[in-house]
Amino acid sequence: MAVVSTKVASALRLTMKVGVDIKGKDKFATKKLGNLKVSAVDEDIFAIGEAISNIKTYPLFGLGREDQYSLVME
Repeated sequence: MAVVSTKVASALRLTMKVGVDIKGKDKFATKKLGNLKVSAVDEDIFAIGEAISNIKTYPLFGLGREDQYSLVME
């Protein structure tokens, strides 16, 4: 019995530095943008993330891709 995974959803995660707390530690905010094509390549998603970060108020700290898979036993 083999298990087959199929990608069913993708999302872009932007992490921005939004300031510092009273102890001087960096504070971050995350924005998740879903409904990406599951066939989108990483380079295109990265380019979209950079373009979005250019119009955001806070500086971009990191970009990530979140994929969701369905598992089915054959």
